[in-house]
Order: sequence, then structure tokens, then C-alpha cells
Amino acid sequence: MSIVPLTKVSLIGLLDDKEQVLEAAQAFGAFHLIPLTSAQKELEAVPNGKGREASEALRWLVDSPLQRRPVTKPDDFQLSDVVDRSLANRKALKACEDQLAHLHQRIQSVQPWGEFSFSDLQSVGGNRLWFYVVPVSKLGAIDPAGKTMEIVHRDKYRAYIVLLSAEEPPASAMPVARTHIGSESLSVLQQRYEDAEITLEDLNLERQALTKWRYLLARNLAAARDQSARQRAALETADTGNIFVLQAWARQDQEKEIRVMADERRIASVFEDVGEGDRPPTLLENPPSLAAGEDLVEFYQTPGYRDWDPSPIVYVSFVVFFGMIMTDAGYGLLLLGLLYLFRRRFAGSELGQRLFRMSVWLMVSTTAFGVATGSYFGISPPDGSLLAQVKILHLKDVDTMMKITLTIGVLHIVLANFMRSRNAHTASGKYQPLGWCLAAIGGLSAYLGAGTTLQMIGPVISVLGLLTVGYFGSDRPVDSVKTGGLRVFDGFAALARVVNIFSDVLSYMRLFALGLAAASLAETINSLSGQLNEAVPGIGVLIALIVLVIGHAINIGLGLIAGCVHGLRLNVIEFFNWSLTDEGQAFRPFRKEETRL
Repeated sequence: MSIVPLTKVSLIGLLDDKEQVLEAAQAFGAFHLIPLTSAQKELEAVPNGKGREASEALRWLVDSPLQRRPVTKPDDFQLSDVVDRSLANRKALKACEDQLAHLHQRIQSVQPWGEFSFSDLQSVGGNRLWFYVVPVSKLGAIDPAGKTMEIVHRDKYRAYIVLLSAEEPPASAMPVARTHIGSESLSVLQQRYEDAEITLEDLNLERQALTKWRYLLARNLAAARDQSARQRAALETADTGNIFVLQAWARQDQEKEIRVMADERRIASVFEDVGEGDRPPTLLENPPSLAAGEDLVEFYQTPGYRDWDPSPIVYVSFVVFFGMIMTDAGYGLLLLGLLYLFRRRFAGSELGQRLFRMSVWLMVSTTAFGVATGSYFGISPPDGSLLAQVKILHLKDVDTMMKITLTIGVLHIVLANFMRSRNAHTASGKYQPLGWCLAAIGGLSAYLGAGTTLQMIGPVISVLGLLTVGYFGSDRPVDSVKTGGLRVFDGFAALARVVNIFSDVLSYMRLFALGLAAASLAETINSLSGQLNEAVPGIGVLIALIVLVIGHAINIGLGLIAGCVHGLRLNVIEFFNWSLTDEGQAFRPFRKEETRL
């Protein structure tokens, strides 16, 4: 649960061996390269024929609902042929789907007119057929005098009228504009629709057949990206005469392995400790059970190399905050069941497994807080029952819930300042955060201890903390009246953050507010459903069930959004604001993407 110590590695070899050394370094997969010269951006692109088009072809095959067993031997594999056929299949399939949609709409428009075909103009005296869909309410507005027309179909709302005339009737002749139905008969359109459906089936079968190449296509793309990465790395080395220098950051505990690799390649390896002017990348390392905390932290900000790793604290506090916001045992158990049903969807990658473990704990936290508040899909357990006995929190007890959430806020801010102090290396860095700890604890003690001795002691602790903050406002040495005045100014500037700590602690009241809102909405949904059941005998049961399902689904969705957004916000804004002093860059290893079975 820390930031991994790094060392600066310089690999020095002959220029003729650079490509082999880069390939070996990429296969080693543990170097964060340091650019020694500027690379040409044009060479970052994947080689021609293996770039965007191949990626689109692979995505098209992977997304196919029907998959064939993948071919793993590249004997008959032709990259360009597979890419061209896949993209042609995608284009033809989408065009066929568009044609089906167009034909379906045309059939729906022509069907009320029945089966007909247009005759030669000479056989009907030069007259043409004009089609109108007239609302039944407007039939009385049609003057039949001088018109040859027929109602060929009629439903409850519309009348389908055919008018025979050599020229298009004027707009005033009919109450609506004429309808364009095309020249093809209904039977022709239906036959074209059937042919298009058969073509679509053939294209889907062709797509399924092409999916057997997806593994080789993916492997080829990975190899191409690996080659592109090596080309960029080759441009970022320092080359002088016949010698090249490749510089990178690596883990200190891998120094022995790196020396072995260098000796095998007959190149020199030089190791340097991190210097004062260096800004190494940050490599976080946590046990698998807490690894998802790294994803939460790096989602917003990577801590600096000389800072500390907040991943475990962020992970645990996010789980707790999420549970407090959702706070319904029924929702938690339902989502746990869904996670179990779809557990295999997360097993395909390391990231998926981390997210699955975290999701399980989020739902466990939701269930636990739901039991503690006595909320089961918005229903409270009956008095005297076992579930009622374990109900220890009352969301509608505003005074108690405010005390709980403010206590959580103070403890979270105090923990942030304590960790900041623990990892600081200057007097101001160590003692100023401790002063804020005292100020926050003193304020909380005065609030919670109203009417007790704590109400008297709390302000004293807060004042002591603020004096500590002011005294250690900076590390500026005092050797003159001017520097003394500046040191006093630094102290007052540091004390200005008292507004921040007050507002940040109050931000934690959102835990109570959002939890109460979710519980109240669940109760409202249940109440509305019950009223509908009583108001509409018989079918009211069905309506009530629909309201229950839709209402609780919306509430769960809102709870998930609120839990993620506000649960993370309290960590990455309030907590990071008081705990981290520097922002770093993530450790990006130079390694191969290509895999082998």
C-alpha cells in the first residue's frame, strides 16, 4: 500500500543493436521511458494497412452476436483480405438494414390502398391517380361536384381517397395535401422486402464466418502497435556516433533483473537514485483486494512520487459513502444478485475483476446501511421483529443524522491532514496539518458536547490548533524585520483556510441529505402504488406493480449516480484538498501488447 520506489536506468549500447535492445526492453515490460530527444509525431501512427481500418474491422467482428471458433495458426491468414471483406460486409449489411427499414415504411404507406398497378395513360384517357389520406372529421369539407373519386379504405380515423384527374387538383380542391405512394405495387414491395431479408441473413452468415479471424487480426494489430511504439522509442534515444543511450524509470527491486537482461544483450547499464530535480512517474501498488482504489485515485489525480498513496483510504471511504447514499437493503441485495448473475462478464480482464470486487463491496455497504436504517425497498420492518431490533439509525432524526455526518466529515478531514503531516519533510508541512486537525476536532467537540464540559474544552482546542497553523504558516526563515513581517503575513494567509475547512466539513452533510431523499422517494413510490391499487379495482394491481417496478428502477438509477458522483467527490475534492501536496504522472510501462496462446 505505497508508492513503489524507482530508479533511473540508462542502457548504453552500439547503434547497430538498438532495435534488438528496444525489442528486449519492450518484452521486459517494466520501463517508463524518458525521452532524451523529441520524436516525430508522424511516426506515432500505426503502419499503413494495419491502423484505423483494421481496428474498425476487428471491432465489427468482435461485436458480432454469433461467433465462430477463432483460428490461431496464421497459415491462411491474409490481413488485407480479411480487413477488406469485413469492412465490405459491414457496409453491405448496414445498407441492407437501411433498405429494409425503407421498404417497411413504404409497405406500411401502400398497404391501406390495397394491391394495384398503374395503367398506361392512353388506356385511362390521359388521367392520373391522385391519393389523399383525409381525416374522417374533414370528409364533409370535400365538394364531390366535378370530381371522380373513390374511398378505397377507411378506418376509425382516416379515409383513403383516390381521385382520377388529368392534372393535379388545386390545393383548394381537397382539405389535405396529396400523398406520394410511389409507382411500385404492394406485391412488388413485399417481394423486395423478402429478398432483402434473405440478403441480410446471408450477410450475417458471412460476418459470422469472418469472426474466425478475430484472434489473428487482434494479434496482428497488437504487433503493429508494438512496432509503432518501438519506432517512437528509437527516436527518443540519445544517439552519438555509434553509441545510443536509452533512459527509463524502473522499480528499484528489479535492478538485478535489469542487469541480467543488459548482460545478455552485451550492453552497459547505469543506475541512478532519484535526484532532487527529478520528477519520476508514480507507480501505485496495492493488494488485489484494494487495487480498485488505484483506479479511483487515478481517475481524478495521480499523486506525486514524493507524496503518499491514498488508494486504500479512498477505496474504503468510497464504499462507506456509497452505502450511506443508497441506504436500502432491498436495493443492495437485488444488485448483489444481478452482480452474481453477470459475474462472468467481469472475469475477462484484471480491471474487470477489480471492478467486480469493488461493486460487491458497494452493494454490501448499501445492504448494511439499509439494515441499520430499516429500509427494504422503502418499507420499514414491523415493530418487534428482528429486523426492527437491528435498526439503529433513523434517517428522519435530523439532529442525530447531522451529528453523524459531520463527525464523519471531521474524521475524514483529520485523517487527510494527519497523513499529509506524516509524509511531510518540513516543519510547516508537518505541524500545520496537525493544527488543522486540532481545529477540526475542537469545533466538533464544541458542537457534539453542547451542555457538557466538551463545549468549554472544544473552543480551546480549536484556538490552539489555529495558533499552530498561524505559527507554522511557512518555513520562511526570520532574520530581519522584513522577513519577520512576511512570516506573520504567511501565518494569516494560512489561517484564511479556516473558511475552507468549515465548508468542506459541511459538504459531508450531502451523505445524510441524499440518503434521506432516496428513502423518501422509495416510500413515496410505495404509497402511490398502494393508492392506485385501491383506486382502480381489479386492474389496479397490475398498474400498481408497474409503478413499483418503474419507480424503484428510477430510484436505483438515481442512487447509483448519486453514490458514484458524490461518493467520489468527497474523496477527490475535499479529501485530496487536505491530503495531497503534489500531482504526478502515472507510470506507463513500455511493454508489448501482442499476446501468444
